[in-house]
Amino acid sequence: MISDAAAASRIFVTRNWYVGAMSAELRDKPLGRLICGQRIVFFRDPDGRPQAVSAVCPHRGADLGRGRVIGDSVECPFHGLRFNGGGACTRIPSQDAEAPIPRALRVPSYAVVEQGGMVWIWPEPNDTPTRAPEVPEVLGLKAPWRVRLLPEGRLSAGSYLNTMENALDDAHLAFVHKATVPGASERVAPFRITVDEDRRGYGGVATMAEIIAETPAVADVATGSGGLLDFIGRFAFESLKPVEKAYHYRMSGFVLITTTDASGPRDYTFAFFTPGDAERSWLFGGIARNHSLNFVAERLLERYMPALTAEDAKILGELVPEARGPGGLPNPFVIRADRQSFPFRRLYGDALAAEGKPVPWALDGAGAGAATGSGAATGAATGDAAEAVTAVAGR
Repeated sequence: MISDAAAASRIFVTRNWYVGAMSAELRDKPLGRLICGQRIVFFRDPDGRPQAVSAVCPHRGADLGRGRVIGDSVECPFHGLRFNGGGACTRIPSQDAEAPIPRALRVPSYAVVEQGGMVWIWPEPNDTPTRAPEVPEVLGLKAPWRVRLLPEGRLSAGSYLNTMENALDDAHLAFVHKATVPGASERVAPFRITVDEDRRGYGGVATMAEIIAETPAVADVATGSGGLLDFIGRFAFESLKPVEKAYHYRMSGFVLITTTDASGPRDYTFAFFTPGDAERSWLFGGIARNHSLNFVAERLLERYMPALTAEDAKILGELVPEARGPGGLPNPFVIRADRQSFPFRRLYGDALAAEGKPVPWALDGAGAGAATGSGAATGAATGDAAEAVTAVAGR
């Protein structure tokens, strides 16, 4: 019999590492999380090592995340049954201490690793990971770099597909982020897209000259010649002259956006996205920079990421109901700007298929929109996106 959790997890790649929590979130109490459609509870054992097991008590279905940590086990708040990090029941308080505990009385357990200030989880229950988590170098940067992390994970509206494609998309900036990214152009830069050799990620890069040539509206912001960002920048931030912008996605849900000037990388904006359930996703993230290391800039950045992510959550939560599910809008029309984000469908879809799971969205590089449209206008609108996804497909 397939459990509800097993069925819910079939829309996600589960033989994969994701961020489950920030290290600072996991202290002396259980931490309940909904990850890949599964209710999971994290806790620390007496040695401080993170553990993760199913949060559903098999006795009456109480939430172990609402219990307490006793020794090496988490205790159910309903009848006091305890389960250790391996999933075995270690105590049934209603029976004699000498009475045997049935070996079948257990909960699924999950592999976890703590690195880079984060607790990583392999959300395939009772499984042995086939590789170590990819901890990006940005988390270990030292002075003169300063790394600011969001203090906790945030579960927000947005299926994993919609959330990831939104994170990899520049075309929404001018409309969704008017308050946090003022001056963003409506047009999208011509990023050159390449797929990682292991086919577990891809990225794009464009020079600032190319960006300004393609999107003239960004010139004032990019060159510091006017606008709100220039006003704030004169007060709190050093004036940068970017020469290149790049982005990169990895299968762990990691997205890195790099801004480079003549002296080298200056800013990294990064996020880790983890599937929650069919219509919600987790965000863990931060900003790293080696400039503007002053109090005012710190306070501004402290507010910036929560404000930015709230804008994304609002628009994703307001999509029409038929577009909110794990496959996004059925039969979407693909436009040129989608060449940045659409390859995610191919790579994550391939990983789903490799686990024997159905892919809930179309993988055709041209998109269903191209198939239902007509004329030269359709080809012009969808060509770049089709080319990007076809390249990922290796065709």
